[in-house]
Amino acid sequence: MSKKIIIISMLVLSFSFIWSSTLPSFNIETLQGEILKSEDLLKDGIIYIDFWATSCQPCLRLLPHINGFVEKYPEVNFVAVSIDSPRNKNNVSRLVRSQKFDFINGFDSSKTLQKLFNVTSIPRSLIIDQSGKIIYDHTGFNSGDEKKIEEAIINALKGE
Repeated sequence: MSKKIIIISMLVLSFSFIWSSTLPSFNIETLQGEILKSEDLLKDGIIYIDFWATSCQPCLRLLPHINGFVEKYPEVNFVAVSIDSPRNKNNVSRLVRSQKFDFINGFDSSKTLQKLFNVTSIPRSLIIDQSGKIIYDHTGFNSGDEKKIEEAIINALKGE
């Protein structure tokens, strides 16, 4: 297959995803190497995904808030996906353990999820409803944004 056909196919897939706002199936690799499928996460409820990196100070301020939501909203699958380079995986694991983060911790070493969700800035927060539709999309984190995120979670649980 020529490179042009592959590139065109990828662009068509990307644009159809963006226009439909409905998620194609994807996998998340956890820090422990387990592979989680989006369909399985959606069976249990909505998915909250946060893209972050150890070098991102706003990310590090947001993650504890996400951890606080875990107990409050057990019907939500909270997933934090590190976009650190593969050589930093041990640092990511140490940080997650030391902070006692109680949500799913993914690692996107292949950059597959970053490309799928067009992540160009972090932190990037997404809420996906049970039908696979992205219903909330926010980039960055400032003090007070945690209230907006929680409101979006509550609205998603109400089906709004």
